[in-house]
Amino acid sequence: MKKFILAATIAIAGWLNIQAQTMPAPERYNEYLSQVAKLEQTHAEFLMNATMETLAKDPKGYRQMMELAERRFSDAADSLHNEGLYMAVLKHAAEGFVLSASEKEKQRLLLEGAKKNMIGTVAADFDYITPNDKAAHRLSELQADHILIYFNNPDCESCEKVKDRLASSNVINQLVKEKKLIVLAIYPYNDGKLWKKTKYPSMMINGWNQSGKIEYAELYDLPTLPCFYLLDKSHTVLMKNEGSLNKVEAALTNPDLLKIAGPAPSLNDIKSIQPQKPKKADKPNPVVKTLASPTDPFTMRSDTILNYILNNKSQELYDNLSSNVKAQANPETFKGILSQLEAQAGKYISNEPWEIHQIQGNDAYMSLMNFEKMPLRLIIIYDKDGKILGFNFVPAKLKRE
Repeated sequence: MKKFILAATIAIAGWLNIQAQTMPAPERYNEYLSQVAKLEQTHAEFLMNATMETLAKDPKGYRQMMELAERRFSDAADSLHNEGLYMAVLKHAAEGFVLSASEKEKQRLLLEGAKKNMIGTVAADFDYITPNDKAAHRLSELQADHILIYFNNPDCESCEKVKDRLASSNVINQLVKEKKLIVLAIYPYNDGKLWKKTKYPSMMINGWNQSGKIEYAELYDLPTLPCFYLLDKSHTVLMKNEGSLNKVEAALTNPDLLKIAGPAPSLNDIKSIQPQKPKKADKPNPVVKTLASPTDPFTMRSDTILNYILNNKSQELYDNLSSNVKAQANPETFKGILSQLEAQAGKYISNEPWEIHQIQGNDAYMSLMNFEKMPLRLIIIYDKDGKILGFNFVPAKLKRE
């Protein structure tokens, strides 16, 4: 799909959110989801919510997308596994008007499960015993730079294979040897005899949640086993329901992959955000080359493009595309852009002065657009001839009241 490849290469200035209005055929939803998953997390969640909102007009397509997105985003073994995108789909399905009451209740329960032990929150404490010590221990007692919880079932072929891989992992064993990592293997179910007869490598703690609280009190959402939870020294969740040991090893060897700022707020969590006027005392954004002059030809061109968007002039937008982009789109693609944005961000109010940025060697004109619920940034990329290579709306920096 060339239009998805285009969106990926233009990065955040791609126009995936516009394509959400003309979704590909059901058999191509997989490719669409793979492109959404490549975006920055906040932008991807915003787009996934907008996609479900658009598909709400087509109940059949909505259910197809919902089922596929849930399967691909929720499965720890899937390459597209992404808890945030999974929750975005569940939230829309549980609160929307497409599904029946019983279907919505199922989605609500799945959403409640997904909310447990979110990345950026402190992991729920639990008890466990070991084969050599009948006295109960607790997760909260463990102290190390990182704690890797390996939820498993001895009666599971995949669990056995992953256990062997853990035992032979140079990365894991070296960190355990340096006492920077504790590997806690936990059997969360009630077959004590099965657990007692199963052998575990000496480099990990072999634990059984004998009280059964993990399962019966639903302390953790464990849709598939085996899976990993990676915690830092304060027991904050860094990775959740991860099925890939390769990803765990990569995260442990690359600290930048483990930097988190807590759970990102979703659009529906934001009660109100007042439009922010730029202040003279503010430090300039390092990616901003300069504020565009009102007499700059591209500034005036950007004002014209914005007018096309606000007045639903899809043919005019199409006519301003570069020849390469125009060959992969049609005027219908751009109909109703503003109404889609207002469905997510509230009524449009105004826009701020244009800024000039550089994206992959091309000039990108950006303007903050003020909506009732939140500001969005309109990005328009031009080629050297002044034709549009792509445009997009992305959330500006979000602040809670």
